[in-house]
Amino acid sequence: MKKEEILLIAKETEDLLVPFCSCGSLGLHGLSHLRRVAILSGRLASATGEDVEAAVVMGFLHDGARTDDKGGNGHAHDSAVLARQLLKMFYPHLEADRICDAIARHADGEVTGDTLTACLWDADRLELKRIGRTIDLDLLSTRVAKRLARARAARMVPVALEGRQSR
Repeated sequence: MKKEEILLIAKETEDLLVPFCSCGSLGLHGLSHLRRVAILSGRLASATGEDVEAAVVMGFLHDGARTDDKGGNGHAHDSAVLARQLLKMFYPHLEADRICDAIARHADGEVTGDTLTACLWDADRLELKRIGRTIDLDLLSTRVAKRLARARAARMVPVALEGRQSR
């Protein structure tokens, strides 16, 4: 699927679901984070042959019930409960059990063989760079995400080296 199509699905998903999410005003885990994870999850789904719509919706809802930027996994379980309600209302054709399980466990630090679940977990973990954390390749479940992480890391090295050389 083309990137533009994924962006359109993400925009439609956001417009529909944002009123139900409690995390919109958070700094680290707010709307912009949901948007980025939804888009990246959709792109990973497209690259791995998974259901792009399911991946985008799951990516948008994974932190939907979050109320703060603190760690832990309580928000994941709360977000899965919210997701189940919204999936029933707006997306009854999607696999609610599979999506909600992935959301409930996305903060547990696991890897998975389920490709749809992997799209969410990998997209969220690739986002760790935004808070200055190193991405652990061993915690990425898809080859596509590992390649992305390596490519992003390689792009950052020359910039860092260039800055040191100019001093």
